[in-house]
Amino acid sequence: MDFIKRKKRTEGFSLIELVVYIGIFAAASVFMVGILIIFTRINLRQTAINEVNDQVYFVNNTVQRLVKDSSFIDMAAGSATSTLSLLMASSTMSPTQVYLEDGIVYLKEGSFSPIPLTDTNVTVNDFQVTKYENPGGQSLVRIYLTLSYNTLNEQAKFKRTVNTAVSRVSAATFDSSILPNADDSYDLGNASKKWKDAYFSGTVGIGTAPVSSAALKVTGDISMTTSTKGIILPSPDGNCWRLTMGDDGKTDSTVVTCP
Repeated sequence: MDFIKRKKRTEGFSLIELVVYIGIFAAASVFMVGILIIFTRINLRQTAINEVNDQVYFVNNTVQRLVKDSSFIDMAAGSATSTLSLLMASSTMSPTQVYLEDGIVYLKEGSFSPIPLTDTNVTVNDFQVTKYENPGGQSLVRIYLTLSYNTLNEQAKFKRTVNTAVSRVSAATFDSSILPNADDSYDLGNASKKWKDAYFSGTVGIGTAPVSSAALKVTGDISMTTSTKGIILPSPDGNCWRLTMGDDGKTDSTVVTCP
């Protein structure tokens, strides 16, 4: 009988024990919930950072690739704009434009439909490009880009700004006229950086517009720096003659190999 009574008294939890266990469980639950909240915040923040960084990287690298591959940066120098315009070697891809519209950066190549370079996960707050002329070198494009994560959650908001520059460094194949951005202001080469050879299939005008009746038309003198050099003319019999000037002021002619 005493054994049965002792057994009954040892079964179950006392009120104090139950209160202690509930307290321990509540404390552990609060701790675990806190860890879960912190983990969720970190995960949201990291998702925002990764998304913004990926799209910044993609837009920036696309713009740099297009500028390097372009034949001509078709923009006024020194003025910031939200549209990058490039002439490409392929006429079907010209002009190639990268522009900002309604918080999204688009790429438009020739007559093809625009392609979004960013999606609705981010908002493009700012996209500006500026062309700079580099005398004696390549033109330079400055790229200013700001993207933010598209969310109403204050804890997940993230913004990044990239300010970089790229020059057109590749050799160019042009599919349109090459025009300076100011009349009578720039040279083709200089005294220390000369072009080697030039090939023209049409007419050339120096100081004046070319005419169809003459391959070369000039408004000034044509000067020879060496007395042994002159003007080579073909004769009807197929020979070529170099016309030079003698000390007596008279023209001398010498048979030379036809160029």
